[in-house]
Amino acid sequence: MLSRLRDSHTRALAWTREQDTLYMVLLAVVVGVLSGYVALLLRFMIEWVSLFWTGERRWELVMTTLPWYIYLLAPTLTGLLVGWIAMRCLPNGELRDVAGVLADMVQRKGRIHPRQLGTETVGSALAMGGGASLGREGPTVALGALLASEIGQRLGLTEQQLRILIGCGAAAGIAASFNTPMAGALFALEVILADYAIATFSPIVIASVLATVIARSELGNYPAFTVPEYHLISAWEIPSYVIIGAICGLVATLLIKMLTPTRHWLSALIPDRRLRPAAVGFVVGLIGMVLPQVMSIGYGIVEDMMLERIQPQVLDMMLPMALFLALILVGKFLATLLCSAGGFPGGLFGPVMFLGAVVGAFFGDIAHAISPAYSESYGAYALVACGALTAAALQAPLTVMLIVFEMTGDYHIMLPLMVACSVATLVTRGFGRTSVFTEALEERGIDAQWGLEQAWMRAVSIRNIPWRSIPAVPAQARLKELKATYTASGKGCVQVVDDEGMMIGIVTFADLQEYLIDPALDQIVVASEVANRRVRTIAETDNLLTAIHIFDREEFEQMPVVASDNPRKVLGMLSRNAVFSTYHKLIVKHGEAARA
Repeated sequence: MLSRLRDSHTRALAWTREQDTLYMVLLAVVVGVLSGYVALLLRFMIEWVSLFWTGERRWELVMTTLPWYIYLLAPTLTGLLVGWIAMRCLPNGELRDVAGVLADMVQRKGRIHPRQLGTETVGSALAMGGGASLGREGPTVALGALLASEIGQRLGLTEQQLRILIGCGAAAGIAASFNTPMAGALFALEVILADYAIATFSPIVIASVLATVIARSELGNYPAFTVPEYHLISAWEIPSYVIIGAICGLVATLLIKMLTPTRHWLSALIPDRRLRPAAVGFVVGLIGMVLPQVMSIGYGIVEDMMLERIQPQVLDMMLPMALFLALILVGKFLATLLCSAGGFPGGLFGPVMFLGAVVGAFFGDIAHAISPAYSESYGAYALVACGALTAAALQAPLTVMLIVFEMTGDYHIMLPLMVACSVATLVTRGFGRTSVFTEALEERGIDAQWGLEQAWMRAVSIRNIPWRSIPAVPAQARLKELKATYTASGKGCVQVVDDEGMMIGIVTFADLQEYLIDPALDQIVVASEVANRRVRTIAETDNLLTAIHIFDREEFEQMPVVASDNPRKVLGMLSRNAVFSTYHKLIVKHGEAARA
């Protein structure tokens, strides 16, 4: 009986694996649930660390009453701890966060190293709970992707399946962080995979929805921030949103462009990776003593700007709102730049939303003062600019538009939001297609888009590329017979085989050329003497990417395809033309799928 049950289970599992989409959907359920709980765990860990340092779960709740020495001690001591964790978990300075996920998808075929777990959980919780000016969304995405990768590797998934499962983890991370299931799915498709095929879409949506359900079960059905009701006062406001989009694009570009030189400068100034976060944390603490709003994630400050509850106060002095916002913008920009480049684990999703809200509030305060009858108050501009700068920095306008729409549930905001996000993204792209996620990849010479194409090519087996038959002659065949076979076949090559039909070598026109002048050699020379025995072959189990690499390095136009279990058993000849024709069809196919 037990044997029958075991056999039934094995057959059911085998059938499920054969139904590829169903199998991926079942795995997406597992990844979505686990990622939802991991997102909650990271959120609570950050709050516990913040509670230890400040007595409250968020820094902004006590920023006016906190003793000055906490601003220095918390980021400095946590910097020492995260520096030690980074050296232990990532001794070679591997990339973390979303950049680490993208790098592993390109270089390691989606096999994310579990060492990243330490920096993304404990390290990120210590950093943000200790006041580092970073966000929790990036580490949450990385943790979801890491869980998905680990599950996929243990189940022996193909590279394409592993990519989809990692997309499920990433989508679940964003969805659980913002309570935005649609935006979570779109983030994975737009940023992580750049693949909109239906087979990819379904499991990612399911994982995103389940992670949102898990987060709502613990936190309630509330968005990341409370946002104001939006009103477009006048059509004359649209040019204002164009301008604010352009400003956001320039700020995002400045942040992206300054990350690499700041990283190099800090590396040269403080070579020891263990001490670098502590030194940066001390400087951030000094900024926080004057501008406490820049500490930690700062979502409460973003919400206050949108709801117009901000108090323009610095060191017990009331300042004009515009001056106060300008100081906050500079302070948060510097704190974020230093923390990200200085080795603190954490993401940039949250900080760029903060910067966008400040830019919008600054612009809106001035615009409303100049023309109150034709403009909204600064809270509305903070909301729109929050999306615009994030869209530009992430190079993901569709995802950000959907996040803001899901948070507000207000269709009226879409018109100015679409204008501002589009303009901001175009401005940033005018300086290059790099985002805050891919900036570190570009520094190391890693092309994330090429990684996607590599995955497509690795998924195409040599068996799926048309190859031609190849004539054969025995090793003892005379030169005359070899010439006749070569001429009659029109294949451009002949294989010379032994008595068992296994390849000894290949004869091409270049090999025959020296024997064409003297007809007397036709009955003297045998095929084995003419054959070129140094033949480059490719196995039938190899893939399109391997074939492209070979033809890129070599000058020949075709090569033998051999059996996977016997490198001397020739199955056919693979031509350069067939390989690159298949590649072009593949690119067209995926391009059409993306447009569909």
